[in-house]
Amino acid sequence: MSDRDELVLGISDSHDAGVALVRGDQILAALNEERLSRKKMAAGYPVRCLEELWRIARARPDEVDRVAVAGNASLGTPPINNDFTDETGRASAAQRIAELVDRLPASGRVLSSPATASLYRGLMRPAVTGRLNGIARRLRDIGIRARVTAYNHHDCHVAAAYFTSGEPECLVVSNDGFGDGECSRVVVGREGRLELLSRNSFFNSLGVYYNYATQICGFPRSHHAGKTTGLAAFGDPGKTLSVFQSLLTWETTRGIYVNQGKLFRNCLRELQDKLESVAREDVAAGIQKHCEDVLTEMVRHYVVRTGRRRVALTGGVHANVKVNQRIAEIPEVASVFVFPNMGDGGLALGAAFLAMAESGARTPIKLDDVYLGSGFSEADIESHLRASGVPFSRPPDLAPTLARHLQQNRIVARFDGRMEYGPRALGNRSILYPATKPEVNLWLNRQLRRTEFMPFAPVIRAADAAAFFRGFDTRTAYTAEFMTITYDVTARCRQEAPAIVHVDGTARPQVLRRVVNPGYYNILEEYHRQTGLSVLVNTSFNMHEEPIVCSPIDAVKAFYESELDVLAIGPFLVENSSVWRRR
Repeated sequence: MSDRDELVLGISDSHDAGVALVRGDQILAALNEERLSRKKMAAGYPVRCLEELWRIARARPDEVDRVAVAGNASLGTPPINNDFTDETGRASAAQRIAELVDRLPASGRVLSSPATASLYRGLMRPAVTGRLNGIARRLRDIGIRARVTAYNHHDCHVAAAYFTSGEPECLVVSNDGFGDGECSRVVVGREGRLELLSRNSFFNSLGVYYNYATQICGFPRSHHAGKTTGLAAFGDPGKTLSVFQSLLTWETTRGIYVNQGKLFRNCLRELQDKLESVAREDVAAGIQKHCEDVLTEMVRHYVVRTGRRRVALTGGVHANVKVNQRIAEIPEVASVFVFPNMGDGGLALGAAFLAMAESGARTPIKLDDVYLGSGFSEADIESHLRASGVPFSRPPDLAPTLARHLQQNRIVARFDGRMEYGPRALGNRSILYPATKPEVNLWLNRQLRRTEFMPFAPVIRAADAAAFFRGFDTRTAYTAEFMTITYDVTARCRQEAPAIVHVDGTARPQVLRRVVNPGYYNILEEYHRQTGLSVLVNTSFNMHEEPIVCSPIDAVKAFYESELDVLAIGPFLVENSSVWRRR
């Protein structure tokens, strides 16, 4: 077996834990624990993923040649609240000590120094060794005896983005809350290698500041930052921007953003005092504008410095689609790609790429799609439907039938093919609805028990995209396939698809090509043939505060509990006519 044919298993036990299996240029499977455990952002050893992986990839554990673990200092049980406390509201001993030190004069300089980061990694080393040994033992129990190697958190982020960018040479920028004592790395990916330009201590984290603002806006859980992004459009950044500017600044000479404030809950209290009488919409608007300003300055700085005008973005901060739009609008930037599983959920794949790159330089691939998770045969789906007692049919031609339901303003849930990898539903685990009425945002969010101000995303055929989204072209077309960037909408979009236009005049589309998902594309095409309209609402198929559905059992449960109208599950159709009569 050649090096390129090695079978490499990537594992992440951070929050949003997951696995990936890679051989050569092929990603055989990649999925996250939350979809199987049904607990959002599930952390720890991904035991369910490792049970499911072999079925998806059609591989055996004893075939694995290398194991790559994401994170050098992660212990697999990070906090889940924005103030770094656990579910019970308790802070770790390390956090409490850091907060005490943080109250001392000139402590900020000490805590943010490289020496402190080195000390942190040194103190973590015994625990990390124990963690790796524990992972190796559990892998041996299922027949994997391959070498286990851990890789830096941000190296995993940048590797995931670079090796799926399709660009032999580009600038790769990672920004997140923190990992392995850092909040950011900038590298040049070139000839299959990653050349480090910059890294930044977690003490300076812009992502952490965004989480603090999210807490102040009333969303304490760490996975709710997207709600702050949506809320920001309703506020006035001018009322709070100066507060954030005074606490975190961009320094061109050092090429990093720098925290001028406190740490952990000390910083949160400082912000709460400064923003006590401010409306949450203005808090959200201020942190969003500051985030856009700092990160556009950061990317521009390194594009000019290196001459690399093609940019790949990764890390949890780049789940912020408005930030990604602003970066794409920088005149010096020639193209932008955002890794589709940009948060810690994508670390396992990055770790696998790093292990493979050690065997020799690798050429980045260009993802055809991210349908890399669990899939179910027609026989499996039919068996589940019969076992659940659900009445169903099998239309001879599903796409025209679904288009007619959509034309009649019925909510259609689609479950088909392999599950998407990453936070976005891209048609295989999606809810579809016409985008023709602006009030849809209000009532459909209520129907799905979601935050009412959050905008819905559209799906549109690639050939139609430029007519609906300003600036859509080859610079961003690749990343728009994965719903990772917003655009300003055109007048035609406002007229024909007002339901997907946010109050700031933007939308976050999934731009679809037929070759990527023919069954999904056919629904759009039939809907256009029947109505003359090009856009549908595409939102994730899940119940409130649950992960996106994974299995047929999840799909049927979510369908009935959310009181949806139609479920297209594989080639089968379930119709909830009792809901139609109530409407």
